[in-house]
Amino acid sequence: MRRILLGAGLALLSALLPEAWAGAWLAPKDGQQIWGGAAGERASVRTYETSGYVEAPIGDRYAVVTTSWIEQSVALEDGWRGEALAGVKRAVFREGPNIVAMQASALWRSDPPGNCGEGGAELRWLGGRGLGETAFANVELAGRLLDGGCNGARLDLTTGWRPAENWLAMGQLFIDAPDEGDESVKMQLSLTRFDRHERGIQLGVRMRLDGEDLEPALVLGIWSRVRD
Repeated sequence: MRRILLGAGLALLSALLPEAWAGAWLAPKDGQQIWGGAAGERASVRTYETSGYVEAPIGDRYAVVTTSWIEQSVALEDGWRGEALAGVKRAVFREGPNIVAMQASALWRSDPPGNCGEGGAELRWLGGRGLGETAFANVELAGRLLDGGCNGARLDLTTGWRPAENWLAMGQLFIDAPDEGDESVKMQLSLTRFDRHERGIQLGVRMRLDGEDLEPALVLGIWSRVRD
């Protein structure tokens, strides 16, 4: 069961997307890092994304978490935009297959809306549950505040299933609702294969569900431990 829940926690990171920064389960003692990229189209313009996630546990209940994300497209004013988060995650409840965690992070955004500044903060609630020996579910709710009063909320839903010891299939839904700017609802389906050292390669597809343009994108992620 421990190995299944470990896989669940790593899966929830969904390294390739800014919508999903974390999972309720803490990373193993050696830490976890995921690096990825995505390629797709938005408004008929080619778009590329790169991202990174690093989680280093501190004891049994705390972990330091850093994330970064960059989008590149000729449709963007400067040709790119990005975000970065650095914070602490704490497991506040653990009982059997259930876990609840809180995460507080400093936030930087290169393209703040309105007259707001680039700096801010994010507070995230994370809840996970193991479903039998081979599946899990996770819910995350985040609130954001940028300098100048720009607010936003995000909801991430994930289900995962391990059909075999070294395979993990996931379905994820990401809802982004900023006070200023476009709201979005996106879905991602992916499959990850692990080797015996728990290094994984993730392949998937992402699309929007809230408009006429699906904005399909192919995603790729590489997972490993920090101390490998």
